[in-house]
Formats: sequence, C-alpha cells, structure tokens
Amino acid sequence: MSAVVTARPGRVVPLVPIPAPSSPYSRPKKVLGDPTPLACTVCKTALEVVLGGDGLDRLNRWITPDLRASLARQRALTVRAGRGRQAVVSIVRIRVCRTSDVAAETSIVADDGRRIRAIAARFEDVGGRWQATALDIG
Repeated sequence: MSAVVTARPGRVVPLVPIPAPSSPYSRPKKVLGDPTPLACTVCKTALEVVLGGDGLDRLNRWITPDLRASLARQRALTVRAGRGRQAVVSIVRIRVCRTSDVAAETSIVADDGRRIRAIAARFEDVGGRWQATALDIG
C-alpha cells in the first residue's frame, strides 16, 4: 500500500521513497558459501580437545570466546581426571541446515575410536565469515 499526499485539492501525488545516501565505505554483503567443510574441521578439533588433546588454539578464529572458554574448561577437567588421550576422530556423517542467509545449523556423527558421538553446532556470519556460536557434544 502506498501513501499519497494531496498537493492541491483534486490532485493526488504519490510518495516516492528516497533512497538512503550510499556511503563509499559500505558494500553489499554477500551470502557466505557452504559451511560444511568448516563445520567438519571445527567439530572434529573440538571433540579432540574435549577428549584431552591439543588444538584449541587452532580454533580461535572460528569459535566465539565463550565457546573457547567452555572447551578449555572441559579439556582441563578431562586432563585433571587422568582421562586425557590423543584420539583420532573421524567424521561419519554431517547434515547442514541453512536457517537463513547468515546462520546454519549442523548435526554431526563422529567416531573417536571408542564411541560414536553426536555433535550439534550453530554457525553464524560474523564479520563476513562463518563462526561457531554454539556447540554441543554428546
């Protein structure tokens, strides 16, 4: 529905929206590509960290600070309990669901050599790249 303004009695002038001034510094955001390869790498490394392995520093760019603190705490608990081990994790299956242009949710089945585990993760567009904002390892 468009609004109209009456200029003179009997004459109707439609309102035309004025485009916002474009800044030379603003660029249109492009839709990010498929997050599947990154999701596999992030979830595989996160599971290795939770099982007591190293590699948390490699995830700094791809996970939020809260998620990093949570993984570091989980790793410390595993190592302190004496259950830390260098596990070779392999991804069995991954499903990616794009919830919007700026978010994707993944469900992953991973094998750590002893158990088959489920991993759920949410990736969002942060600064023009995918970043894991939630991670749940079962």
